[in-house]
Amino acid sequence: MLIGEVAKRSGVSARMLRHYESLGLIEPSERTSGGYREYSADDIGRIFHIEGLRKLGMSLSEIGALLSDPTFEPKTLIGDLIAASKQRITAERELLRHLEQVGELSHADGEALLLTIDLMRSLESGDVIQRHKAALGSGVDGAVPVESLSVAVLNESVLNAAGAMSWALSHSGPEAVHHLAKGMRDHSVDIRRNAIRALDEIRRKTPKEDLGDSAVAVITDALHAALGDLDLDVRSTAALILGQMRDSVAIPDLLELAMDGPKDIESAEALAAFVAAASSSETGWGGPERVGSTASSSTPDSDRIMAELRRQARSPEPVTRFRVLQVLIEIPDAEIDDFISELSTDENFEVAATATAALNRRRESRRAEAE
Repeated sequence: MLIGEVAKRSGVSARMLRHYESLGLIEPSERTSGGYREYSADDIGRIFHIEGLRKLGMSLSEIGALLSDPTFEPKTLIGDLIAASKQRITAERELLRHLEQVGELSHADGEALLLTIDLMRSLESGDVIQRHKAALGSGVDGAVPVESLSVAVLNESVLNAAGAMSWALSHSGPEAVHHLAKGMRDHSVDIRRNAIRALDEIRRKTPKEDLGDSAVAVITDALHAALGDLDLDVRSTAALILGQMRDSVAIPDLLELAMDGPKDIESAEALAAFVAAASSSETGWGGPERVGSTASSSTPDSDRIMAELRRQARSPEPVTRFRVLQVLIEIPDAEIDDFISELSTDENFEVAATATAALNRRRESRRAEAE
């Protein structure tokens, strides 16, 4: 293949090919009868190596030294070029995302637009303090588009900064919910964890009537789906949040966590609240406050929980019976005292002693209230 055709098809000018030849980087292996350079397949491979190494930022002198090294491995070059291309594609996608976000901004004056762009960049700063400040500064005035702030929350690796961003998002109401719900389906467990915490922040800070039925349904559906998450932290967090919402779908998961889970205390409190709610007319989004009634009413949820606790209390494992006791202690109703009293005679000393102490405290507390 003659130099003109190589230049045309490769994009490397004939002048540059001659320059490579003058530096000894390449030497056409053949010449035509008329003395013209003719490039073989090996020569073209050599040109590819030169251009690839230039793409990686190497100087021509460095390239010459490397190509002269007998240990030079072309496959390594291919791998490096693939990695560099992926980085470039990622950067281009980020640029596209920024441009799309800027295109969605409704700010009319230049000063406001510049402030918005600065805040957007600050949320992606390598400095966590800068990200934290940006989130706190953008929460109330809405200077950063909700989508940008949602992306920042989902990708934040520092818990405090993620918390600040979630707080900022909680002021945006239902608009943020749909963006965060997408994060619950992400392949990254860190993103799913950030998403569920941010959704809970919005749930706790925003009345149901302000969110609207659509956003409430999105949050509830996302939490229901999270009960089947592969990550235990996501599953248990979803169960605890649903417990606070008095959503009976979470009861089986809460019972499992209370008997055998890293969040057994929190799960015990959530289950106790279900039972205590039977004596309260309060229900809904945030769940009722703990009540101190001395007589409880029966509900399907409370009956279901108590039946399972009775079953678990017959376990041969002391640790299981102790965890049943943990749930019972959290229930203020006097009717529970008889159940605790049964455990005060348990064959395991720790279970019996804890039940006896709890029973004494409860009775003493009621006597003090009566006086």
